[in-house]
Amino acid sequence: MGCQNLIEPSPIMEIQMKEISSVYQKYHKLLKLYTKVQATQLTQEYCLSSSPLSIEEQLARLEFLYMNDYHKELKALVHSPHYSYEAVSLYHVLIARKVRLLTFEELRWLEALTYRHPSIQCLHYFIIVYAYYDLKQYEGFEKYIELCQQALYKVNEPLFHYYMKLRFDEVSFHHYWKTNRTILARKYAYKFINKVISPIQLCKMYHHLALSHLYDDFEASYDYAKKALSIAENNNLAAAMTSIRNHTIPFICAFHRRTDNITSPDPTESAHIAIAENNYSAAMEILCTLDHLTPFQETYLGAARLDKDMLLHAHYRFKWELNDFFFARLPLEYLNRITINMEDET
Repeated sequence: MGCQNLIEPSPIMEIQMKEISSVYQKYHKLLKLYTKVQATQLTQEYCLSSSPLSIEEQLARLEFLYMNDYHKELKALVHSPHYSYEAVSLYHVLIARKVRLLTFEELRWLEALTYRHPSIQCLHYFIIVYAYYDLKQYEGFEKYIELCQQALYKVNEPLFHYYMKLRFDEVSFHHYWKTNRTILARKYAYKFINKVISPIQLCKMYHHLALSHLYDDFEASYDYAKKALSIAENNNLAAAMTSIRNHTIPFICAFHRRTDNITSPDPTESAHIAIAENNYSAAMEILCTLDHLTPFQETYLGAARLDKDMLLHAHYRFKWELNDFFFARLPLEYLNRITINMEDET
C-alpha cells in the first residue's frame, strides 16, 4: 500500500469530509511522486508559502507541522495574523509542553474552555488528556475517551482527521500501557507505527513498545529497542540515541540477566547490571550514595539488599506517586525472585 493511501480516510469517514484542504491534496499528490521524507519536506514548504483562508486550511497546516516535528516553522505560523486565535492558542499550549509539563492549574484552565468548531474541539480534548498524562493521571483518558471519539466523527477535513486518529492511537497506547493492559496497548502501538509518521514519533513508539514487552519476551523487548535505536541513528536523534543506549537497552538486558558485554555510563543502570550479575555489594555501593531514591532506584536497592519491605514500598510508590501500574510490577518481579531463591536454599 502506498503512503498516499495510508492518509486517505476510510470510505465511511470520507462521506463526512466536506472540506478538502489544499495541504491534504498537495501531500497526497507528493506521496505518489516522492519518498515520504521528500514529500513531507515539500509539503512543509507549501504550508509556509501560502496563507490559508478557512479554519480547516489553518488547522491542516498547523497540525501537519506539529505532527511532523517542524516546531520552528509552527512557531512562525502561530504568530501570523492569518490564523484563528482559538486555533493558535491551543498550539501555543502544545509548543510550551515541549519545554515543560503542563500543571494542575493549566489542566483546570483547559477544562474550563469551550469551543464550537468540531475540529478545534477535538484537538482541545486531546490536549486535556495530555495535561492529565503530564500530571501522571493516566486514568484521565477514561473521562474523555467518548468525547474524543465523538469529536473525531465530526472532523470534516481528511488531513486533520488523519492526525487526530494518530493522536487517539497514541494516547490510547499510553493509557493502556500505564494501567498495565499491555495487550490492548500494543494493539494501538501497532496501528500507530504503520502510519505515515515522523522519525521522532516512530522512534518514540518503538522505544515504548520495547518497554511494554519487558516482563514477557526478552527478544521482542530487545529487538524493538534496537529498532528504535536504528531509527534514532539514521535520523540523528541525539537524545533518543543516548536514552536507548545508556538506559533502555541496559535496563532490558539487566532485568533478563543477559548482561554479557552490556555496560552503561548511568550509575543507576550500572547498579542494575551488577544486581543481574549477583554483585550485590557493588550495586549497594552505587545506590547508597544517592539521595532521594526514585522508585526504580529503590527497587534496585531493595533487590541488592534482599529487602522485601523496601521492594513493597517501591511498588507502592510506583502506584501512588507515579500512577504507573506497569512499572509497579518491577519491584514485585524482584520480590518474587528473592522468594524463589530463598525457597531453593531451604
